[in-house]
Amino acid sequence: MRILVTGAGGNVGQSVAAGLVSAGHEAIGICRNHMPKNAPYPVIRLDLSRERPDIQNVDAVIHIAAALNGTAKQLIYDNIKATENLISYAEQMEVKRFVYLSTVSVHGRSDGELSEESGRKDAELYGVTKYLSECLVGESSIPEKIVLRLPRMLGPFTDMKHTKGSGFLTMAKKIIDEEDVTCFIPGIRYNNFLHVEELEKFLEILLTKQEWEGAQIFLLGAKERLTMLDVLKIMKDEAGSSSKILAEEKEGTVPNCSLISTERAEAYGFSPDSAEHMLRRFVRDIWKQRKEPVNEPV
Repeated sequence: MRILVTGAGGNVGQSVAAGLVSAGHEAIGICRNHMPKNAPYPVIRLDLSRERPDIQNVDAVIHIAAALNGTAKQLIYDNIKATENLISYAEQMEVKRFVYLSTVSVHGRSDGELSEESGRKDAELYGVTKYLSECLVGESSIPEKIVLRLPRMLGPFTDMKHTKGSGFLTMAKKIIDEEDVTCFIPGIRYNNFLHVEELEKFLEILLTKQEWEGAQIFLLGAKERLTMLDVLKIMKDEAGSSSKILAEEKEGTVPNCSLISTERAEAYGFSPDSAEHMLRRFVRDIWKQRKEPVNEPV
């Protein structure tokens, strides 16, 4: 299958495109800024917010490119306008299949378990632009389209230098750095994470399905719901860290989106590795990253 992958200069995009090639597909990457090093597939430099691709005979598009931060105007161009241009290209070229990688952030703040039907509350600009892009995909005339709302993605690319704003990554960094960790939500159940290799496996399942039954939206995440204390203990054990994990319940501390229902995706073939294995793989990724720095993201 000939597949166009946007965001091929970014973290998840590089992994997905390389995974497609390993699975026997022909991948063509699009990037805006950073060209991936030694990519086993051709990469075209293109700003999707300003122009459309001109690539023939594409069977499927996997749209990963996105901006996480910026002004409202920048995010509208980088996320919404870029998606609009890519959809126009796919419609014109009669591409049959379109996968849009979105985010659980479209829901904003959530006190309970998220499902595909959950509402949106206090979403930040990034989440708003991703949701509107989802709407564009759904309204398009592309025959088969799927939206994947991703949780925190783990992999060898995870930025462990700038963890401010992420309690999960901050605690993981402290464990790897042999620093003591205080967990204020030790008993909270948590599955808002997925290793990129599990995403690649699900994409392969989707691409080999005979039919997608029109438009679909799936939330992804770890299958098991571990307590946050168990999550930290697993990472500590894999790292061989001497860190002390201190459990200290703090009243009023509620994580944003800790639980995700993956039932709909599971019914469609999503079957990730165990949460423990993904966490251990993540720790090994970080150790390797410190020895072999990866490309900067788009």
